Amino acid sequence: MLLSTIDIICRRWLLERSMPIHFYSEALYHSATCIQLLTQDTLQIVNAANLPVGDYGEVNLPDDFDEDLSVCVPAGQALYELPKQDWITPLRIHNTTTGEFMPYNELVDDDTPEGETSFFGFPGTWAYYWNVDSYGGFTGRRFGSHGGINAGYQVFKQRRQIQMTEGFIGSNVVLLYISDGQRADSASQVDTKATQCIKTYIDWQRSPNATNEHSPEALTFYNQKRRLKTLLNPLTKADVINVIRQAYTATIKF
Repeated sequence: MLLSTIDIICRRWLLERSMPIHFYSEALYHSATCIQLLTQDTLQIVNAANLPVGDYGEVNLPDDFDEDLSVCVPAGQALYELPKQDWITPLRIHNTTTGEFMPYNELVDDDTPEGETSFFGFPGTWAYYWNVDSYGGFTGRRFGSHGGINAGYQVFKQRRQIQMTEGFIGSNVVLLYISDGQRADSASQVDTKATQCIKTYIDWQRSPNATNEHSPEALTFYNQKRRLKTLLNPLTKADVINVIRQAYTATIKF
């Protein structure tokens, strides 16, 4: 993929329109606005950020966060993706003395035995000790076990934070997310396929019909936007033929 900066796009637009450099700031402003619009459905910018985990399992979202793709735990060169846990509460608890937020696992009394009150007041490991013979062999009769893990995360946009599950081990996580384009500046890099689309948006906003979405300038921009979607579509002729062939099923005829 070939990339171009907004600075280059703006300067080329000025040269093609035979305009002086005094209009550079206006072109830069309209270009940044165009990228914000394109990142919503067409030119989605995927960023990666290595974020620290706070004292109560919170992770502050980047300023340009729009939608999460995954939250991963780094291990060398590998990234292990964590599942979303819908049961995590958005509410936070705080220390009544200091007023600071605190993790939920600090609510457990230190004198409480491990696994206390997990089943009608019995310790959580009661089933293991009950269902063994005199030699220590497991005799069965333990039902309801399931796979998966309880560790995970949940995104709370109202807090601008990611909340990890209690007891999360790790000082940082890697967030893969879609940017909203709010950090666009002259050094921002975009796909060169979007160059013409950005230029037509500048023309539209500088015309007397800047607020008219049915003007000729606006229709030109939307045509270029549709063309950009076509150029960014990874579907090829071989993929289409393969999909059609897989839709047919051979049957035995008697």
